[in-house]
Amino acid sequence: MTSRARAAAVGAFVVLLIVGTFFDEDTRPMSATTFGTVPGGYGALYDLLTELDLAAGRGYVLPTAPGPPATRWWLEARGVCGAPAWPPLSWVEAGGAAVVLFAGTGSEPCQLAADVSLPARGPVHTSAEPYHVAGDLGPRTLEATHLATFADAGDWLVRARVDDRPFVLERRVGEGVVVAVADAAFLRNASLDRADAAPFAVDLVRTYGVPVFDEHELGPIAGGGTLAYLARSPALGVFLGLALTGVLFAWQGALVPARGVEERDLGAPRLDAFVDAVAALYARSGDHARVLARYRTLTVRRLRRRFGLAPDAPAAAVAARLRRDVRSDPAAVALLFAEDGAVSEERLRDAAHALDRLARSVGA
Repeated sequence: MTSRARAAAVGAFVVLLIVGTFFDEDTRPMSATTFGTVPGGYGALYDLLTELDLAAGRGYVLPTAPGPPATRWWLEARGVCGAPAWPPLSWVEAGGAAVVLFAGTGSEPCQLAADVSLPARGPVHTSAEPYHVAGDLGPRTLEATHLATFADAGDWLVRARVDDRPFVLERRVGEGVVVAVADAAFLRNASLDRADAAPFAVDLVRTYGVPVFDEHELGPIAGGGTLAYLARSPALGVFLGLALTGVLFAWQGALVPARGVEERDLGAPRLDAFVDAVAALYARSGDHARVLARYRTLTVRRLRRRFGLAPDAPAAAVAARLRRDVRSDPAAVALLFAEDGAVSEERLRDAAHALDRLARSVGA
């Protein structure tokens, strides 16, 4: 591959990588979801439940009847009133719990299902004073700049009131329950640490079960397949860059003739070649004292084998055998167990010859 083609491939990959990084970056921390870290997000709520070992989760597909009964929370539920995206309540009838927390604006009556209708939510109330929560889930105190309530309860059971206005409504559906909270503002990151917002959130969890937060809008499109998911993924730019780089390499490689390599059988490496290579390495080091110390260690190992001693026999045992062997040279024995090092290459060579003669002259 020529340098020009290689540079073009690398340049194309870098450009697409930059595009994928800056234009398809993860926007979830900026969203009003449990991934959100902005004041209007709910990341702190998710972290709170996790730290309390309540094992909260996130759901990326809508619940269905065949699934096990569970508690599902919709934070700032938008588009659930009569929308096709709202799942059938058959999974609630089987014993699940749907907790719907609306955004802080008033609305008309909400039709969750054919036989499940919510009362209208009243106008947003603004108060500089804390809101007092009373009822089965109270008493608690909430602090939020704006807070909506329901205009009336209708045929729903009121589980909590805020300043005598319905705030949390409940209705049995089969074996399960549907819960509506008029406003989720007190659960946002900016408000969760104020007054009793966090304890009130835990009250809801203890009453209706550990939640799975609905995040199906962040999950893959059902039935869209792998390509549909990749098309909306932040990794699209990186994938395109890798694909284009691969195509350019394949295209350029097809233009270059195959390279022939002449193979030569050099045979297995020989022991003397290895020894010569190690000797050359030691010779270049110039550390004669260290080389002599290593040679003394090697000579002791050779003597252990010649005397039939164990591989881990102490050097003292080798010295004792040498002193009893009349064939051993006392000067060579003294050289073997001395601690001084060679001061020159010539003395190192003489010491190595003396230790070789000692190893050959004793033993079996």
